Amino acid sequence: MGFFSDLNKKLIENIYAHSSYLTDPSADLPRRVKEIVDLLMPFIQPEAREEVRLEILGIIHEHIYDEVEIDDSVAEK
Repeated sequence: MGFFSDLNKKLIENIYAHSSYLTDPSADLPRRVKEIVDLLMPFIQPEAREEVRLEILGIIHEHIYDEVEIDDSVAEK
């Protein structure tokens, strides 16, 4: 039973350490992107702000350029 107890402890520590990257779409976005999205929130109805914020950040996260893509696009020009 010691093996499973140790494994469970390691899994829980890993979840606590990295879970925000799995559940928060903005976890790896630059701080400036989050600040700009927050500046848009006064234009959104108060009860929908969090949902809209997460959706916008999710879209940005899904379509953000990786460094490799940027380098490839510059090399093509």
